[in-house]
Order: sequence, then structure tokens, then C-alpha cells
Amino acid sequence: SKEINGKARIIDGDTVEINNHMIRLIGIDAFEIKQECFKKDNTKYKCGEQSALILATIISSQPIRCVAEKKDRYKRWLATCYVYKLDIGENMVLLGHAFSFMSKKYKQAENEAKKVSAGAWAGEFIFPWEWRKIKKK
Repeated sequence: SKEINGKARIIDGDTVEINNHMIRLIGIDAFEIKQECFKKDNTKYKCGEQSALILATIISSQPIRCVAEKKDRYKRWLATCYVYKLDIGENMVLLGHAFSFMSKKYKQAENEAKKVSAGAWAGEFIFPWEWRKIKKK
């Protein structure tokens, strides 16, 4: 594994950039920037932008430490990233602005979020992986 440390530039809810390294948070999938969701009262909101904002809030300009495992097909590092000892991906899922994805790692965090209607769980949404499929058509 490779360690990438430094100040992160937020790309979207599950992607950051550190010193020209594109990093995709492994084990989670967040809403796409252009994605919209619905609140309990049926008002539409930009859940994709909100997701990126929440990620920025968690990191809040602190340097972060990413432990990268490998690169994906887009040449991004797949990594677990931390602010101090805080697992950023896990927090995104706990807050209901991202979902457990392609691994069971954050399934428990997702169940917690669902139980308390955290973030997007309070209203209606399409999972980001479903949304991408629809958008491709």
C-alpha cells in the first residue's frame, strides 16, 4: 500500500485530490455532483453538491492521510483516508451522504444511518450507481 498525505481538494462526495493524485474513497459511493434528491416534504435538493460539502466539512482544510491500495480504471488511487484517526469514508456513510459500496466494510455504518434517517435517508433518493446507469442512457 502507498501513503498519500496532504491538503485535499474536494472533487465530489467520494473523490479528493492531493498533490495531483486523484483519490477515490474506497468502500463508499457518494451522490454525483449533478444528482438531485427529495426531502421528506418532497422538495428537491442538490444531494450531490451537499455530499461534496459534507466531505469538505469533515476534512475542514485539515491535512489528510490516505492509505491507497491500488488504482482504478480511471487511474485514481483507491484509498481509505483519515483526518487524524477519523475514517472519512465511514463518516460520510454514517452521516447519510454516501453508501457502502463494493465491500461490507461500511455496511454497519449504513445500517446506523438508515435507522436514524441521517442525511439522504430522511427523504427519497436514487443510489448513485443506479443514477449513473440512468444518466448513461
